[in-house]
Amino acid sequence: MDVERLLLERWELKPVRLEVLTGGMNSAAWLAAADGWQVVLKSVDAGDGAFEPGLRLAARLGDAGLITGRPRPSTQGRLVEQVEDRQVGVLEYVGGVPLTGTVEDQRAVGELLGRVHEVSAAEPGNLDDWLHLITQFDQYLDLEDWIRPAVRSALDAASSLDDISWAWLHGDPAAEAFFRQSDGQVALIDWGSAMHGPVLYDVASAVMYAGGRPDHVVPAYLGQRPELADEISAGLDTFLRVRWAVQAGYFAWRCANDVRTGIADPAENLKGLADAGQAFETADR
Repeated sequence: MDVERLLLERWELKPVRLEVLTGGMNSAAWLAAADGWQVVLKSVDAGDGAFEPGLRLAARLGDAGLITGRPRPSTQGRLVEQVEDRQVGVLEYVGGVPLTGTVEDQRAVGELLGRVHEVSAAEPGNLDDWLHLITQFDQYLDLEDWIRPAVRSALDAASSLDDISWAWLHGDPAAEAFFRQSDGQVALIDWGSAMHGPVLYDVASAVMYAGGRPDHVVPAYLGQRPELADEISAGLDTFLRVRWAVQAGYFAWRCANDVRTGIADPAENLKGLADAGQAFETADR
């Protein structure tokens, strides 16, 4: 992909510096800069159905005052441009210091997720349809003996829940997607996994990334959305299993197809799958 030419032709941006960014599991990205501006050009497969909704969500949240790395429309007014077999977007560059696993940072994650869900609250969808997030990996669930029974237990538990709240979700709120700004505000970027779904999924994901401990993430989240206290108390453990089921299916797919995007060694796929198995084993004790 000729990134320099693409930026000029589709966004009327002429960079004087281009830098390949690493670390994306399902995307490619470049940092482009000139005097007075810095943007990130991000490219995903043409079939990635979450890319444009994620950019629209980032723009909506940006309008509400959150820092999101919002998209910059092309000269044709589009958030996404089709380039051969790729979708391409240009996003505002967000600097700052990525959060880690400290208590203060876990609280910041929970608080900001609560604000995101408050702005993006939506009518509930069909939970069985939403669980395609897991069932799309069905043909890979027999890669190891434990995967299918663990995933089935997670699906059954989720389907038994009633009256759960939905919003537009970030989808993968790992600490490294949050950046503390010089003025103390916290930004949330990387909207490539955004989706319409149960808020419990985002909360459980944040708890998973905090080592499975809800001690700081959940109280901070409820500080923004106290009306969800009973719902989170009743459903968090179930959605932690849902989150691990997603990881199990995803890494089973990557292992079966030797998908190496975003990693340096195939062993990282095996570790992702093993981590999911360990989490189920611990939860069942």
